Amino acid sequence: MGPVSSPTSTPHPSHERTRSHPGWFSGVMGTAALATAAFRLPSDAGAVDVTGNVLGWALLGLSIVGLLVIVAANLLAPTPRQLLWKDLGSREKGPAYAAIPGAVLTVVLATEAGLPNLASLSVVAWILLFVTLIVAGADLLLTMVFFASAIANRGKLEQGALSGVWFMPQTVLLLSATTLARLSVEPSTAIAEVAAPLAVLFLGAGFLLFLLVGALVLGRLITEPMFQTSGIPSAWIMMSPAAASALAFIAIPLVTPTLLDAQSQTVTSVTSLMAGAMIGFSLWWLMVVTMLTIRLRQEAREFTPSSWGFVFPLAAVAVASGGLAQTWESFLMDILAIVMAALGTVVWCVVAYSTLRWLAARRG
Repeated sequence: MGPVSSPTSTPHPSHERTRSHPGWFSGVMGTAALATAAFRLPSDAGAVDVTGNVLGWALLGLSIVGLLVIVAANLLAPTPRQLLWKDLGSREKGPAYAAIPGAVLTVVLATEAGLPNLASLSVVAWILLFVTLIVAGADLLLTMVFFASAIANRGKLEQGALSGVWFMPQTVLLLSATTLARLSVEPSTAIAEVAAPLAVLFLGAGFLLFLLVGALVLGRLITEPMFQTSGIPSAWIMMSPAAASALAFIAIPLVTPTLLDAQSQTVTSVTSLMAGAMIGFSLWWLMVVTMLTIRLRQEAREFTPSSWGFVFPLAAVAVASGGLAQTWESFLMDILAIVMAALGTVVWCVVAYSTLRWLAARRG
């Protein structure tokens, strides 16, 4: 990610309208998810706990400021409505817009991780529920618009039309399930009765869509140069729904007291094994895309707003590994969480540095 494209060079079609590029919202997602990973580092190691809290608050602050700045920039120079709807229905660009509700959800989850008792306040819990339902509804709308458009425009998918960005809507559905499941344990019975069943519904929608899209992408991966045309970051995004599935499976047992009138150890056992399987797939795919990135290192080095897609998958695996470490009381998963959080931090620093260089080059 060393070289930065010259501002006078001919832009790639996917780099047009960089101010409203969904990649910036992916940056917020990655930063907030990394903050969550930092907050949830093992608390029994004093130095690690202190470092995690300091890093967590710094990253959470940056993610909130970044989200506000990006939203303000888009409000000052909005994308024409006709062009926006065209993008939402586009096979190449539509799914990437799920990063917008995803950014809000990851900030909510990071705030809850930094202030775990915040949602115990009834007013705050209702606000978080309302925000979650709004952004989850926006993602559902985007998913329906995109998939309906893709189905209506029947015919062979053009080269580059199918890429890793197709995994973004499922990732946000699964993050919605995680957020709702965590809200279902709050004191208000009314909140629990709304959040608990919706958490299960969002988990089902997100996980099954992930499996369907995953089969479609992997089936085409061998026959065409998919990531050479859509960009290396889109290859990394495939880890996102796998890690988000793990997060949702870890959180979903929280709904059992509301839905089943009991705390079921069986549910926890099954979902933790499913979460472990998803983390295993994420690690396997990490090795694959690392080798792919090395082979296509020239493309990977060129910075675009999409380069922020490198960060969130690593941070999500770190958060999921930390959650599983608590469930299993596994020292190995603790180590994995620390390693993935450290790796995510290094990648975040590289992408942030490349972003500053890119912005400086554009202003120069």
